[in-house]
Amino acid sequence: MSREKKSELLRMLEFLKQENILLKQRLMEALQLDSSRQFLERAESLQQQFLQNDQALALMHHDLVMLYQKHSDGKSYLLQREGLESDLGKMKEEIGHLRMQCADLPNSGGAPASYGLPG
Repeated sequence: MSREKKSELLRMLEFLKQENILLKQRLMEALQLDSSRQFLERAESLQQQFLQNDQALALMHHDLVMLYQKHSDGKSYLLQREGLESDLGKMKEEIGHLRMQCADLPNSGGAPASYGLPG
């Protein structure tokens, strides 16, 4: 894998981690403004999704590190790289979906959680 491709995948992974953190912070702020039973149920569901994303991103990070350590262009290596790229794409979509779900959270008028997903 080229150095540029490795850097691109690592940047995307780090961006997704940061985006997930920002969404969790946005949820915490919303909970300070609305603690109704209905909102707490919604917040619990969102928090569960954020935790699942944390776990998936940690696994992808591990897979990316393991892939970097390989110095092969064999079929197995290419399949692993393509799988990781696919997983990152799916996570990008998932976090984009979560951003939309969080768009209507109560807020104190601060800045949005993110400026948008790259690429």
